[in-house]
Amino acid sequence: MMELLELQSLLYEALTNKDVGAINRLKPHLKGPKNLSQESVLGIYRGSVLGKLSRTLESIYPVCRRLVGDKFFAATATRYIRSYPSQSPDLGDYGEPFSLFLSSFEPAAALPYLPDVARLEWYWHRVFNDEDEPGLDLQALSAIPQEQWGELIFHLPRNGVFIESPYPIHRIWEVNQPDYEGEGQVSLDAGGVKIFLWRQGYDMRLELPNEDQWQLLRAFQLKLPFVVACERLSGIDVAALLPQFVQQGWIAGFSLDETPNL
Repeated sequence: MMELLELQSLLYEALTNKDVGAINRLKPHLKGPKNLSQESVLGIYRGSVLGKLSRTLESIYPVCRRLVGDKFFAATATRYIRSYPSQSPDLGDYGEPFSLFLSSFEPAAALPYLPDVARLEWYWHRVFNDEDEPGLDLQALSAIPQEQWGELIFHLPRNGVFIESPYPIHRIWEVNQPDYEGEGQVSLDAGGVKIFLWRQGYDMRLELPNEDQWQLLRAFQLKLPFVVACERLSGIDVAALLPQFVQQGWIAGFSLDETPNL
């Protein structure tokens, strides 16, 4: 009797790659209406699976789709699906390596920024669908004794993501939104961008920190005690930036460093 894993592998090859050997081995296990051949049954399954996965990619990557056009995106999605089968019963988990796929997809080589746009869209999708968090408890923070301030570890929003690109992908993303009004041209000569993407309640935040803010955000991402962060960023006025971070909502919580002093 055929093992389940082997049966699943054969079904995948039959559906995505139309592998003749896999189809022949599957035939004894296929059942369908008497008026349909086994090949027709597989065709129905194939259309259903590919259709659902393609629609999932379209919903997650609408800007990429707009940049390359519907037909090109459909063909690209089909190639991607054949290379990256779904590993989760939740379709919301499907499509993460699309950026990696695009980076080596020769037909898209004329759009070198496309993989980074896809990366931004993937993170937007994940951050948007992440769980809510309560935010910073200012009253609890104010209760920390001054002598322990150096031990504070500030936490960024749990759903926050850092994105760097040599291209102005934030502008490419912006001008390709359905409700965008304004100049639609984006110059790649505008240079790269550093993005902090997060969600505050129901609002998505695409932030463009300056260099000092970026360095402090990355230090907090490492969960460094406040005194250590200040020492490492000696050229940055951390004391002046911290109130800005609190006001921006970039500080979502805190804890005290429990590392023993040896």
